[in-house]
Order: sequence, then C-alpha cells, then structure tokens
Amino acid sequence: MKFLYMNQYRDMMIRQTKEQILFFLKNSIEFNIIVNMDSGISFSPELPKYISSGFANFTLFAIAGYTFKSAYVENNTLVFEAGFGKENFGSIVRVDIDRILQIVKDETPIFINTIASIPQQANKNSMEVFKSKSKNQKFFKNKTNE
Repeated sequence: MKFLYMNQYRDMMIRQTKEQILFFLKNSIEFNIIVNMDSGISFSPELPKYISSGFANFTLFAIAGYTFKSAYVENNTLVFEAGFGKENFGSIVRVDIDRILQIVKDETPIFINTIASIPQQANKNSMEVFKSKSKNQKFFKNKTNE
C-alpha cells in the first residue's frame, strides 16, 4: 500500500478530512473525532500528567456543547477548547488534521482518514526527514552567512 505514503494521497486525505469538519462546523452539527495521539496534538496550557497519561493511543474527543462553539479550523489544524478530568481542567487543543483517524456521529464512523494511522514521520518526504536531523545541518548553507 505504497500510495498511503504518496504526498498527493496525503494532501487529498487532509483536504477531505478538513472539508468534513468544516461542513459540520458550518451546519452546527456536533460530532466526535478519534485522534492518533502519537504526535500532532498540543494542549495549552499543558494537561497535568495524571490526565494526559490516561489517554489511549487513539483517543475520542467530543466536539459538542461549549467545545463545539469554540471549535474552528486554522490552516490544517482543528482548534477547540475542552475541559478534562473531574475538575474540568480547561485547555485549548490543537489537532493536526492529518492525525484525525475518524469522524464519528452518533457512534457511527462517517469518515476514516487512512493516513492518520501512519506514523507522522512517514508522512514527510525523505528530504524533509533528512533536513530535520540536526547532524545533517552541515550539508545546507546557512543563508545568514552568505
């Protein structure tokens, strides 16, 4: 299934996932998402360890009520505010759209993003991976020194 690693396929899945989310937000339809928690998600402020350690590799977030009202899409990121734990610890959640595995409505998966289960590093092309490693920086000119 090499196509899963192709940039064209990845871009298509991100676009389709984003369109699904924007449709629900525009039409005031509450929904749930299942997120691959390996990367591409952040919390501000950071969640206490006793809360974040309870997340599974794939975690469901309900985009409903106040969370739905706070939700918006910024570039390729879904942003929303949610409360966590018994004390309803508030945090702004930023989820890269390519990390959303499923969109669920009334316990029924209505959209599956097949690239979300691929490790995020595999979604990058080989040059991006090469450039991202600090030991390889010596191969690139520093534009400030030219």
